[in-house]
Amino acid sequence: TSAVMRAILAAALAGTASASGGAAVPVQEAKLVASDAAQGDFCGWAVAVSGDTAVVGSPRDDDAGSASGSAYVFVRSGTAWAQEAKLTAADAAAGDEFGVSVAVAGDRVVVGAHRRAGPGADAGAAYVFARSGTTWSQQAALTPADGAAGDRFGASVGLHGLTAVVGAPQDDDLGAEAGAAYVFTSDGTSWFEFSKLQRLDGGAGDLFGTSVSAGAGVVLAGAPGHDHGSGAAGAAYVFRRSGGNWFQEGELRPSDRVPADPFGVALERSLASAVVALPLHDGAAIDAGAAYVYAISGTAW
Repeated sequence: TSAVMRAILAAALAGTASASGGAAVPVQEAKLVASDAAQGDFCGWAVAVSGDTAVVGSPRDDDAGSASGSAYVFVRSGTAWAQEAKLTAADAAAGDEFGVSVAVAGDRVVVGAHRRAGPGADAGAAYVFARSGTTWSQQAALTPADGAAGDRFGASVGLHGLTAVVGAPQDDDLGAEAGAAYVFTSDGTSWFEFSKLQRLDGGAGDLFGTSVSAGAGVVLAGAPGHDHGSGAAGAAYVFRRSGGNWFQEGELRPSDRVPADPFGVALERSLASAVVALPLHDGAAIDAGAAYVYAISGTAW
């Protein structure tokens, strides 16, 4: 699981500028660094952006004890970025690794703390923050009703409007470390657990929920340990909401999958497309890596 989590390290933000001939080329717009950066903080382990707001996780920050964690909010004005806030959990404690995952949508942020103690060690938690003006405050601490030691709830988070999804890749309902993802909804102030998502063909070692992404009535979740009978080739799953229920709509797998390639270790979706990472893919060279893009037509991916 440590190797899987390390593969989620994210890339930096980039903008575009015109080059000769009118072509657009990537340029670095800014380098985001925490105002109180310190050795070993791992600032940048997780990143998320929505409009002119970026959130950067720093899971080894030590404000509330070793590896208690934090997350930083940066905002853009023109082409200049500035730190607006540093987020920490109200009940922060050493070892929580708050900031291992982050998601942002408008004026709300969700931050995962997958090693937060609850019903037992490493049960995990996720925290919702809301912005009023330029002030951020903690709105909720999310934990599942059936949380248990070692579930690592909060290892991944996604947010869309008033819907949050939180991965618990070491949930054991369908076998040791089969994994699960939880959907929470809000009335604007309070948050409620809405559903627990699990794969129809779930099994031990799948690590379902290692990565999650939320959209309008849609959740995408990765299971990099799923073997398809061929040894941890991995998969990603699409869930869609219909009324008060969520159902599994599709399963995404690479056409050239091979054993021991953890497909689904990281992913993202936007509107009618999705991109899924396969960081150990051997196409160009051993462990060179690849990412796969999927498009949807109706309900077919």
